Amino acid sequence: MKKLLFILSLLFTVLGMNQTGNAQDTGKGHKVVFQFVASDTLSQKSLVTNLRNLREGWPDAEVEVVFHGGGIAMVMTEKTRYASMLQDLVQKKNVKMVVCENTMRMQKVTKAELLPFVGTVPMAMAELIMKQEQGWAYLKAGL
Repeated sequence: MKKLLFILSLLFTVLGMNQTGNAQDTGKGHKVVFQFVASDTLSQKSLVTNLRNLREGWPDAEVEVVFHGGGIAMVMTEKTRYASMLQDLVQKKNVKMVVCENTMRMQKVTKAELLPFVGTVPMAMAELIMKQEQGWAYLKAGL
């Protein structure tokens, strides 16, 4: 009897994992917003890696990156080392990228200086708060 219960328990565990695993494998229904403020290239590389890994594991999740502070250097045409990788994430992996307009004003950065596929939001903090209020998971990226 104990063996039968053990086998049934194991079977239900395996079946349960497969049933929930299918929904989780694509990330459908998940929404993730990243905050990025780091100007160093190690943090930038880490962000690209994390985004690629997330999109590989959860291709159907909604993903947005909010750049502000020193992080906007990563999406500035003349400063970034990652333009093609970021473009790939936006165009092929459906990652939305936005820059804080307050930061742009403070650093005297114009829209023309940003990578062409990057959008803007009035305030990074407001964007992050609204996303969290809408049920988005929040991650601070960078080292």
